[in-house]
Amino acid sequence: MISIGEFSKLCMVTTKTLRHYDLIGLLKPKELNNENGYRYYSVEQLGIMRKILRLKDYGFSLEEIKPLLDSDDDNLSIAMKNKLLDLQLLFEQEKLKLHRLKKDIEDIRIGDFMKQQLEISLVEIAPVNIASVRETIAIKDFSILMQKLFACGLPCEGLPLAIYHCPEFNPESTDVEVGFPTSVKSEKTRMLEGGLCAKGVHYGDYSSLHESYMAIGKWIEENGYKIVRPPYEKYVNDPATTPKQDLITELYFPIEK
Repeated sequence: MISIGEFSKLCMVTTKTLRHYDLIGLLKPKELNNENGYRYYSVEQLGIMRKILRLKDYGFSLEEIKPLLDSDDDNLSIAMKNKLLDLQLLFEQEKLKLHRLKKDIEDIRIGDFMKQQLEISLVEIAPVNIASVRETIAIKDFSILMQKLFACGLPCEGLPLAIYHCPEFNPESTDVEVGFPTSVKSEKTRMLEGGLCAKGVHYGDYSSLHESYMAIGKWIEENGYKIVRPPYEKYVNDPATTPKQDLITELYFPIEK
């Protein structure tokens, strides 16, 4: 048997951590001396601890690790493949952040940091019949709402769009309507009102989309207009298949004097 101190040194974790793992039932000592409270571990538990540390290093929480210690190889493999997808997404996000950071450093050097670069124009939009689906969702479920839209069975005859009806931003509960132009009229369609809009085109990843929104809002205020209906986005290319740095999103803000 191995004392808690020796086990701590072999695994390179603190005894405080081991006691916590014992408390939450993640890794209980093989033996406990009732007289002095000393904890002892078996050699086999070194393998369990190695598994815990490996999964923890991959970003699994202790709550996620606990059932995986007793799961079969198939379930463990599925969990690790899902984590791999999460890490790949995080890696891509960090690469984009690194690219923006380098560009900002260069813009500071040449005196262009945070200068307005979005071209904004006034456009008159004609009313259009759209197939649409509207729900209150978490932003992370946006693609699911799009899937429901394209499952409606109506022909898509233009760029897909999203209208944000919520009075304030809440990523966990967003009143959003997705749609696309169609010539068919049914209970699944409605007329999207036309009128004067301030239009901007956002290039690249959605993580900086707020900057374009703020730029259009500033332009509207400075030019004496007011927003009269919820703004909407049109997706020039498919977010599911287009590299994030190549995404093109048209932004429309219905306005009036």
